[in-house]
Amino acid sequence: MEDIDIKFDFDALDSVDTEDYTIFNQDDLSLHGFQGMEEIRRKGKLCDVSLKVGEQCFMVHRIVLAAVVPYFNAMFTSDMVESKQKEITMKGIEAGALESLINFAYSGKIKIDAENVQSLLVGASFLQLIQVKEACACFMKHRIHIRNVLSVRYFGETFSCQSLVKACNRYLQKHFVHVAESGEFLNLNFDDVLEIISRDELNVPSESCVFEAAMSWVKRDLEKRNDHLPEMLTKIRLPLLTPQYLSDNVATEILIKSSHNCRDLLDEAKDYHLMPERRSLMTAFRTRPRCCNDIVG
Repeated sequence: MEDIDIKFDFDALDSVDTEDYTIFNQDDLSLHGFQGMEEIRRKGKLCDVSLKVGEQCFMVHRIVLAAVVPYFNAMFTSDMVESKQKEITMKGIEAGALESLINFAYSGKIKIDAENVQSLLVGASFLQLIQVKEACACFMKHRIHIRNVLSVRYFGETFSCQSLVKACNRYLQKHFVHVAESGEFLNLNFDDVLEIISRDELNVPSESCVFEAAMSWVKRDLEKRNDHLPEMLTKIRLPLLTPQYLSDNVATEILIKSSHNCRDLLDEAKDYHLMPERRSLMTAFRTRPRCCNDIVG
């Protein structure tokens, strides 16, 4: 085919409505581009690095991962040894999660379900994929219940998912009476129990619910936990219990009777009722009613 040498003179156009140039923008180019790269990857073409987890290897393109995944951007655009390696061993992430997150890097989509949400959140946290991490946290928020709220909260704290921790705390506060009866609560360590029973926001019909929860926790492993009881009682608002409950349930408890510090706290609670004129001298924390905000959760 012969070269076509045809030239047009557009300089003669004289119109205030005509720009000197135009910009064409193909909005779906990025989408088609990534779809094309994903197809090339599945064919094993042009891949320049292999990510290995255990016995599984995933062939990928450095440029794609560097563009989408902050962790790999730092790795491949620096002087790190891995930036030149053909095979990189990945630790701290499960193979299934890595595969899903690699697919996400190419497609922008990822399936989150009850089976993979934990490993995906761990992997997304490791790779610094903040939006995927938050999507996993959101999935978990809607599946919090009495038997898992404390373990989910611990998981959220471990991986700095503040929105997930906040959702768990709200649920815990709203449903404390039932959560306190769960095996998860009874197996908590002392510091966690102390932090929970200290909360102003616990939704309880009576302070007796908090007292009974604390006693159940102590009695779950009496030999190791009995020494914690005096400190736990300082976080329970004993003065807010009725005189009858104090006499029938607290004063008769052998663990209370055998502890000088516990008896002092019991006496303080009794004085609250017997000498109302001295209430202003008592510790404000233990005489302050809990104020649960009734948050749906």
